[in-house]
Parts: sequence; structure tokens; C-alpha cells
Amino acid sequence: MTFDARQTPLLDPVNAALGVRLREQGQGGLVYEQELGPRFHDHRGLSTLGSVGVLLDTAVAGTVYAALPSGKRSVAASLTVSSAGSVPDAGTVAVYGRIENLDTDAGIGVASGSLRDEDGTVCAIVSARGVVVDRNFDHGAGARAPELPPVTEPASGEDLRDRLGLDVVQGIALGEIPRGAMAELMGLEVRIVETGTITAVLAPQEWMANSMGTLQGGILLAAADLICGLAAETATDPGEGYRVLDLRTDFVRSPAVTGPDIRLEANVVRAGRRIELVEARIATDDGRLLTRASASVLRL
Repeated sequence: MTFDARQTPLLDPVNAALGVRLREQGQGGLVYEQELGPRFHDHRGLSTLGSVGVLLDTAVAGTVYAALPSGKRSVAASLTVSSAGSVPDAGTVAVYGRIENLDTDAGIGVASGSLRDEDGTVCAIVSARGVVVDRNFDHGAGARAPELPPVTEPASGEDLRDRLGLDVVQGIALGEIPRGAMAELMGLEVRIVETGTITAVLAPQEWMANSMGTLQGGILLAAADLICGLAAETATDPGEGYRVLDLRTDFVRSPAVTGPDIRLEANVVRAGRRIELVEARIATDDGRLLTRASASVLRL
């Protein structure tokens, strides 16, 4: 389907905060890019799908928005990411988004995209479903880019693969092992750890806002990626690593950035010799579902 940009793509406050910027808007779709580095690493010192969650949401779900008739607004109903390789730990990555289908009568659209490194190598394939909504989209318009908190808990640099995965994740919960810059940035704290199960909380912050003043979907995807990976790590043996291969997130409600802490739970539903299947739930403290996620995780 030929992409016809009818609206100027939105620049959410979270994009400005994380350095996600529009590189190109052409007939093929939208291209956004982001500079990666230690600020986006997990506790192992690695970039993950969550490191580029905001970039993925902006470029792919944003393509649906940009293709709508002027005055129409859309939000992401779901995002699905499939890894094609490791996300680079440093350098510029870009997402090439394109519209696949747009049904303005039904108020839905589907877009796809690819995450690529500086050499053009595909690192992940992305798809997003957008739905038309009637909401105010001027939150943060014209405001300065929010300032991010400093990183005080970068990866320790220790080779954690030599340790039992459950011990590593319990160490993070106890504060004995740094949780990593990305988790710290998001205010994600691991509270309860058992084999195959993780419970954590996330503190919404103003810099996480989309143009409606709620948490951008990419932040919720990043949180789901982190907790699914940690849940899978609790089942790994010494000498093993892991990588999230596929991650699907369904967005049910949009939490406000001024709201209370959010509860996150992830459970391994099958731990195979090579692949672990993980289901996650992100909800309010009183149990209202915000996001449902499922992941397949490769044991390395």
C-alpha cells in the first residue's frame, strides 16, 4: 500500500527525552532513528528490544496516525516485535515504518516496520495496529524536552552468565546487583522473585508522556520486555544467557503519567531446553488491566 502522509507526525515528549527523531517522511513511510548507548542497557550491559520500545511505537504505530485524514487521531492497540538478531549496544538504529492497511470507516489501521543498524542489517521486524480515538493530543506541545534523571545504577560489568539465573534476579531485587540503566531510568523495581515468576513496580514519570499525557506504548513495551526477560532468566543455569525473540503487547488502558505506581507480573508458562514462553500483565494497584504481553525467550 502506498503511503500518503496526510498529517505531520506527532513528537511526543518521550521522543524528545530519549532522542528519538524523525529522519525521513516519504512515499514509502516514516523513518525514525535513535542513538543507543549505556543509558539504554539492561543489568547485563546489553541493549534489548525494550531499549528501542519508544522508537518502535513512534515509527510504526505513528505511521498509522500520519496516514489518517487531517484531524483524525489514533493510538496503538497492539505492538508485536520479532527479533532478527541482537540490538546494537551502541550507535544509531533506525525504524522504517510503512502502512499496510487503513480502513478509515472502521477506524483501524495496520503498519509494519524493520529495525536496522548503521549497516542496514535488520535487527527486528515490527507490526502495529492503530485505532482511531477522540482524545486531546496537545500534551506537551511546544514544551522543552523533559530532562532525564541521571544514571546511578549502570551494569556492573560482571559476567553474570557464570551465576545461576535465579540468584542474579534475586540479587537485583535485594539491591546487591545493579538493575541496569534502562530499569533505573524507568523507575522499575523488582519486588518478588521466584523461579519462573517476577513481580515489579514501575513509577510513571512526566518524561514518559505521549501527546495525550499518558504513558507511551513504547514505555509499556519496554517494561514488558524487561520483566519477561527477568522471569526467563530465573530459569537459566550457570553458563546460559537469554534473548527475547518475540514480544507481543496488547494495550488495554492508558495510564496517566501523573498516576500512582504500576504493578507488573511475569510468569514462565513453559521452560523448554531452548525456548521459554512467558506471559506478563501490567495493571494498576487495584488490579485494572493496562497491558497484556507474551514473549518467547531464547536460552543461549
